[in-house]
Amino acid sequence: MSYQVLARKYRPRTFDELVGQEHVSRALTHALDQDRLHHAYLFTGTRGVGKTTIARILSRCLNCEEGVSSRPCGVCPTCEEIGEGRFVDLIEVDAASRTKVEDTRELLENVQYAPTRGRYKVYLIDEVHMLSAHSFNALLKTLEEPPPHVKFLLATTDPQRLPVTVLSRCLQFSLKALPAEQIAGHLKALLEREMIRFEEPALLALGRAAQGSMRDALSLTDQAISFGGEQLTAQSVSAMLGTVDRGHVHTLLEALAGGEAAAVLQGLAAIAEHAPDELALLDELVSALHELAVIQALGGEGADEAMVALAGRFQAEQIQLYYDVALRGRRDIQDAPDARAALEMILLRMVLFSPRGVLPGGEARAPAKKPDTPAPSPQGGGGPGDLRALLGGDTPRRTAPKEPVAPEPRTEAPPPAEPPQAERPPAEAPAARGEPSSATSSAPAPAPASEVAPVSEPEPEAEPTPMPLAEPESDQDVGSWWAALVERLPLDGAARNLARNTVLAAREENQWTLRLSTGHQVLVNPERTQELAGALSDYFQRRIRLNLEYDADAGDTPEAIDQERRRVRLEQARGALLEDRTVRTLIEQFNARLDESSIQPRDHDQSTD
Repeated sequence: MSYQVLARKYRPRTFDELVGQEHVSRALTHALDQDRLHHAYLFTGTRGVGKTTIARILSRCLNCEEGVSSRPCGVCPTCEEIGEGRFVDLIEVDAASRTKVEDTRELLENVQYAPTRGRYKVYLIDEVHMLSAHSFNALLKTLEEPPPHVKFLLATTDPQRLPVTVLSRCLQFSLKALPAEQIAGHLKALLEREMIRFEEPALLALGRAAQGSMRDALSLTDQAISFGGEQLTAQSVSAMLGTVDRGHVHTLLEALAGGEAAAVLQGLAAIAEHAPDELALLDELVSALHELAVIQALGGEGADEAMVALAGRFQAEQIQLYYDVALRGRRDIQDAPDARAALEMILLRMVLFSPRGVLPGGEARAPAKKPDTPAPSPQGGGGPGDLRALLGGDTPRRTAPKEPVAPEPRTEAPPPAEPPQAERPPAEAPAARGEPSSATSSAPAPAPASEVAPVSEPEPEAEPTPMPLAEPESDQDVGSWWAALVERLPLDGAARNLARNTVLAAREENQWTLRLSTGHQVLVNPERTQELAGALSDYFQRRIRLNLEYDADAGDTPEAIDQERRRVRLEQARGALLEDRTVRTLIEQFNARLDESSIQPRDHDQSTD
């Protein structure tokens, strides 16, 4: 018996064997089981997704000798003849070769006759969009009101070319392109039945190359089996398809993660020894960057371990920038006189235009900031009966007073106004000429206006350098020590929010472990963790790496400490309001009511007036 290609050998014969297209098989199954059959069906979709296969399965379901059902027996003579393509009542028409109106009229002349053997006479017209306008006009009346023993099954890859009058007379089913992972899973099952050795990356490469077509995937698999000597390896499939080895892409990504232009060019030079196509290499790089972005967004569960490790070395904005540069460079590389030079320029552009704050080692540090001067504590009252002090809260932590007053320089009192020169006593003449006099020896005489040196503005006082933070004396002081440390770090936005919801759990030299409540995991991503690590490294002048662990209750985080302080201030303010004489008078004499929900002690970052 001659060899039968995989695409024909494993063509599905029932809806259960169909790969994908669940939305189509479900609708047809219910229609067959409930006897709600239409007289015309239109199947659309790209090549190799199962249009003709579904039409043949439907024909077998209609004419099976066991009866009309969604599960034909497959062993009766009718099912076997349909599977072999020799059933007399299944008329398959290739519209691409029979486009003339005469062919359509000849076809429709036999519609009125009853089927020879089957229950229904089925007309399967493939590539129906190739029919001429006159052929469609000849088909319309029969397509709308066929005899009860006739079913029309139409298939096309270009439904836009069909007249609206034809579309309105059919039930249309749009078949979807199959994802590469689904194709690879089906190929794995077939190759196991064929007892052919394979590598799963090779099957995924075949699934990508098929571009959604199962028939193309099976044809490529036949070719790969012959190319690899009945053994499918990733290297042999890549060589057959002419694609770039994923190892080359990993080499480039490792060099880009280092951030050194020389390493990137050396990596490209090593890849060039294998003579890859530059455009194909750039396409694989774009695909890998997309995979890294997805890993960062959704996590690395089920992903390749090497790609997960690479995703941790890039910031999210880095990957987005590299993806945009590579995508734009793909358009430019086709116009460049030297594709290799164009690819080098694209990679150099990625390195030189990195986002600010990216370090060569992959860790990001926030730009250094001056520590804010702590505002002076409010003067005046602060007793329990002082409502203003209670509602004003504690001393502001980060912001300075609204209008800082510069210290005024000490100056001597101005000398009294002197009489004119003509009226001045003789004793004062020497003083007017600048000569020393006993009367003016105690205070220097003012110089003439032309000789007076300009008075410079007083220089603002330098901001005091904060004292180094003392180490915690016991485990009970770790929470307050970490809260004080977080206030000194130049963090903003989400990174600061992350730090305020963590507490220091352990320190081992340069490896710090922070504990975070499980409800705040949404704050964690690589760039925020790197920013916090960079701020700690800048503060302690040594490199610090962070490790996060999660607990239902993290403990005394800075945010928890502030919430507790706020609760205490709220209780104090409420008690002081209730003890106030005016408030008590309003309640007792006017039946007033204190709206406790409106009591809002000021936050730490608001200054008191």
